[in-house]
Amino acid sequence: MKLSKLYCNDDRFKNITFNLKGLNVIYADVLTDIKEKKNSHDLGKTKLAELIDYLLIKKIDKKNFLLKITDVNGESVFKNHIFYLEILLNDGRFLTIKRSVENHTKTSFSINEQRTNKYTPPSLWIYEDLGIDNAKKILEEYLNFDFFKNKSYDYRKAINYCIRMQPDYEDVYRLSKFKGGKDIDWKPFMFDLLGFNGEVLKRKYQNDEKQDKIDEQIKSLKKDFSVNETDRDEIIAQIDLQEVKTKDAESKIDQLNFYEQDKTLIEKGIDEVENSISNFNTISYNLNFDINKLQTSIRNNFAFDLKKIEKVFNESKIYFPDELKKDYSELIQFNYELTKDRNRLLQKTLKEKNEELKLINLELQKLNYKKEELLSFIKDTDVFRKLKFYQKELAKLESELMKLKEGLRVIDVIIDKENEKQVLNKEIEDTIKEIRDISNHTEKNDKYKLIRGLFSKYFAEVMDEDTYISWSINSNNNVDFKPPVIKTKDSLSKDTAKDEGRTYRKILCVIFDLAILVTYNIESYFRFVYHDDVLSQQDNGIKIRLLSLINSVTTTYDIQYILSVIKSDLPIDEDNNPIYFSKDDVVLELNDKNEFGTLFGFEF
Repeated sequence: MKLSKLYCNDDRFKNITFNLKGLNVIYADVLTDIKEKKNSHDLGKTKLAELIDYLLIKKIDKKNFLLKITDVNGESVFKNHIFYLEILLNDGRFLTIKRSVENHTKTSFSINEQRTNKYTPPSLWIYEDLGIDNAKKILEEYLNFDFFKNKSYDYRKAINYCIRMQPDYEDVYRLSKFKGGKDIDWKPFMFDLLGFNGEVLKRKYQNDEKQDKIDEQIKSLKKDFSVNETDRDEIIAQIDLQEVKTKDAESKIDQLNFYEQDKTLIEKGIDEVENSISNFNTISYNLNFDINKLQTSIRNNFAFDLKKIEKVFNESKIYFPDELKKDYSELIQFNYELTKDRNRLLQKTLKEKNEELKLINLELQKLNYKKEELLSFIKDTDVFRKLKFYQKELAKLESELMKLKEGLRVIDVIIDKENEKQVLNKEIEDTIKEIRDISNHTEKNDKYKLIRGLFSKYFAEVMDEDTYISWSINSNNNVDFKPPVIKTKDSLSKDTAKDEGRTYRKILCVIFDLAILVTYNIESYFRFVYHDDVLSQQDNGIKIRLLSLINSVTTTYDIQYILSVIKSDLPIDEDNNPIYFSKDDVVLELNDKNEFGTLFGFEF
């Protein structure tokens, strides 16, 4: 499958006719100082990749630029746009896909034996206004890719390995759309893509999830019902005892014989109440004693009359020095302050004791009332009144019995879950053996061997360094795809300065995508790849060798390569002059001279 044409009902849109063979260049000439106005991405070369993805039946929401960018009325600026994507199927026919923005959940299809004339939409649509799911099924039938037959996923799973945008250069294997998701969403697919049995890995993840769910259910049951499966026999014993009590209560009610109940009531009822009253009376007495002591202490304020002292000195004709008088005054003031602070603390303690006494007295009132009520009941000879009371007691017994039986039921559920978990553990163990067996014989996988060989070969051609891809089994017995290992050669050329990080990851992603397309070239699969802004920040030597590799691969294997680039990122020759593509390679030219130079012909 290749891209043939992309056009729109809006005359401002820059319609595109793709080269069905070789290189397709989306070329952007940035004329304006990017600090002054905008950057190259505003021209639409990245939006083009998103648009192609949309036309290949991507489900979008308000985060997508087609719906996110609105006018003053809050409506999408693309509301009236209708886009058409014509693709070349692997059987030689041309399929046109029609999607509007206003009705973005609907898709129409038209099939032709040859390329349509210019940018005129087909007059005949075989399928019109299909929903997202039905549209994907119809497109999948037209694509008829061998790889996706008998798989639980469709062509959309692999689409972004053929349309790599900036966020997709962070990881060779894991695309940005899989970030934040579960490993089951992408690792089984990648396992399949590398030529292994992804279904085994999928089954392992599914069983892991089932196991986690069972563990969570067991934990929840134990917490909610406060039971443990080891207590099963003890609960059965409690149930037997409770059933005996319940039957005995029922029998005595039937016989209207309340002697044993009355006896128990006296022993366990009145005695307990009287003991409580006695304890509370003791506490009340102690509190009253403490309160009286505190009140007395507060009344005993500090008393010292300096005038009387001075009078005694005068009558005795003894001189009373002013300095001594001052000392007495300071002593009096000190004791006054001390008494004041002491009384403040005593008042606080007194308040607390009074509040505590108040609570104790309330409890005594309740207990005395309960005692009188029980004594009144014992003295009452009204059988039917007693019958009503003991019926309530029987209800309590039955309620406790039901609670015990529910606990037993929950324990049996936990035991069933544990048995289910054991069966699941056996399945997981068998799956782990399969995964380990695959891991121990990777050299027998011809497809994987070819992908790995091409990956290493292409990287060496571009970077003049050795690398390879591999995978391993992690501590959870699941597969981890290791980041490619790069080994620098001693003969590293001077113009291939190693730029750690994003620069290397971009090249790794590019050659991985090429290795996949070449490997699957012998069967019905994607025949195109779109790499957005891949030359940015690359060394000049890397750019030249990468373009040479792209030319070789596209020519040899009939693969359509779409490259977006800005003028400043073009490689240069020995005289520092940009190495331009041939005119035929450029399928779209963009510039920032004015809004007509952008993809959509207007600014937003």
